[in-house]
Amino acid sequence: MRALHKTTIVIWSEYNATETELEDLARDATSGDSYCAQYKCERVEDPEKDPTWDGTEFFDERFKEG
Repeated sequence: MRALHKTTIVIWSEYNATETELEDLARDATSGDSYCAQYKCERVEDPEKDPTWDGTEFFDERFKEG
């Protein structure tokens, strides 16, 4: 698999964000209703070795080396 970029975002809110859509949480952080404490992006050379990689098939065969 080729390198991918991993984005990590930490948003603090007054409500349980598992009960809302990601889009709504991002909108709250942008508007100031929630607080975005961290927003970083890093290139990961071997995503399959990253501890947060979940084995997704989202990136199909066209993205794999070969």
